[in-house]
Amino acid sequence: MADRTSLTSPRNKPLHVLFLQGPSSFYMEQVARELIAHGHRASRINLHLGDRLFWHLPANDYRGNLEGWRGYVSRFLDANAITHLFLLGDRRPHHRIAIEEARARGAEIICSELGYLRPDWLVLERDGMSTYSRMPRDPKVIRSLAQQYDPPDLTVRCTIPFWRLAMLDVAYNVSEVLSRPLYPGYRRHAIHHPFAEYVGWIRRWLLGRGEQRRSAEAFDAIRQGNAPTFVFPLQLSTDYQIRDHSPYSDMAAAAREIIGSFAAHSPPPSRLTVKVHPLDPGLTPWRRRIAEIAAHNNVADRVFCVTGGNLVSMLRHAAGCVLVNSTVGLTALQVGCPLKVMGNAIFDVPGMAFSGLLNDFWLAPPPPVNGGQEVPIVGCEA
Repeated sequence: MADRTSLTSPRNKPLHVLFLQGPSSFYMEQVARELIAHGHRASRINLHLGDRLFWHLPANDYRGNLEGWRGYVSRFLDANAITHLFLLGDRRPHHRIAIEEARARGAEIICSELGYLRPDWLVLERDGMSTYSRMPRDPKVIRSLAQQYDPPDLTVRCTIPFWRLAMLDVAYNVSEVLSRPLYPGYRRHAIHHPFAEYVGWIRRWLLGRGEQRRSAEAFDAIRQGNAPTFVFPLQLSTDYQIRDHSPYSDMAAAAREIIGSFAAHSPPPSRLTVKVHPLDPGLTPWRRRIAEIAAHNNVADRVFCVTGGNLVSMLRHAAGCVLVNSTVGLTALQVGCPLKVMGNAIFDVPGMAFSGLLNDFWLAPPPPVNGGQEVPIVGCEA
């Protein structure tokens, strides 16, 4: 799935790679050190103290606002003969502008992203992700390319505990907040303030037992009878997969359309299980919101909202899966679950995902080509 991206330069001249924001880890610094060890150059522009926290090599600090960023990064690119731009996520406001200016000067764009494949995988692609991905959508081309590559090694190697990842995230975001006087022009790309998200997480933890009980009750109700059950996994509204690669303003808008279509076109007694994203901070009361949408469409007895449960098991037994563009779609394909994609996704390919209207999907969802012939699960949201 990952583009086998390599850093190349005409006539083997030394590269000069400009790093922008990366994950809350030392991954990008480690890449930079390897480049330097092989005779190349690496530069970095920090936008706030959180960026500096995970970069101990020489770097430049940009303290201005977004309006002045284009001029600053343009001058930096011209003065340093940058050959490659390396960044995490291609749709952050600062990154969009930097990509435009770097591409205009002939520099290669290397985008990294977390979550395409789970766990263990950090995907690299040239130019961009999802809508802007170079991944082909032609089934014949995909089959031809697959024959040229060895099967991926799916051995799980990531053993970092969740608490450590959480602490790195907290350190990054707290540093950004506390350093506001030093970087007065920076505005975060996320929708919610990180402290609000942390409060939401604490609240979810405190209410965890009650949520587990309500989810268990929902699963008991779903298991009664043999009614076909569809799965609708929610995504994070702050994710650029929703904000930039889908027709929806947020997940609530997607839920209204999908549940409305289910109510109007799925024959009773079929059911719809709405699965809350495992990293949702709890700032949106999804259980109540989904119940209100279902009641408005007169399907309150056929729509269930759960916060837990094994998603792989749900998909194995589901009549179909409807999603915006979550990477859960890859897991659905792996277990042979019929899939309908409502946004832009690299796996929305004829023969893999249903290419017809959503209203028709509920009636006779076709399995993906070779559906049922499982390949090992790379990973998905729990």
